[in-house]
Amino acid sequence: MRDLRQERKMSLRDLAKVSGCSISFLSQVERNLVSPTVASLRKISEALGVTITSFFDVAKGEKDSVVVRKNERVTLTSKASKVVYESLKPKGANSVLEPLYHILEKGAYSGSDYNLHVGEEFVYVLHGQVEITLDNKTMLLNEGDSAVYNSNIPHRWRNTYDGETTLLWVNTPPTF
Repeated sequence: MRDLRQERKMSLRDLAKVSGCSISFLSQVERNLVSPTVASLRKISEALGVTITSFFDVAKGEKDSVVVRKNERVTLTSKASKVVYESLKPKGANSVLEPLYHILEKGAYSGSDYNLHVGEEFVYVLHGQVEITLDNKTMLLNEGDSAVYNSNIPHRWRNTYDGETTLLWVNTPPTF
């Protein structure tokens, strides 16, 4: 994050103003003292004009622009949110879709703040159970259930299953 911020000639104060995150929080993230939630990563990435995957080291090299092998997925982990994201989109692909495989630990959540951004989302529960809140309406999705909604509606999610939940999640436009 520090490299991206400095490339844009932004101070921590500038980034805090644009992202809505505190200077002390951003400093702690840059020094790996705290793990941000997905909601915080989204705010920071939008403020920097990048996708969330820009914060993670991805092996360089020639990759297929169509197929992603299971063992070659770009993996992102948010310890704060207790979630692992695996990108199902080839690194070099030019697509308006962002397919992700989510692995939610027991108690995982997107953060206390609602997410709000341009686009649409699709979620399919492969295993377990997830609670999605859109504005003030809460829906419980079980294995085999799915939902599609506009991302401009304030939303958040949490794993309500007594164990690990796995999801197929597709965003458009790409945010990761």
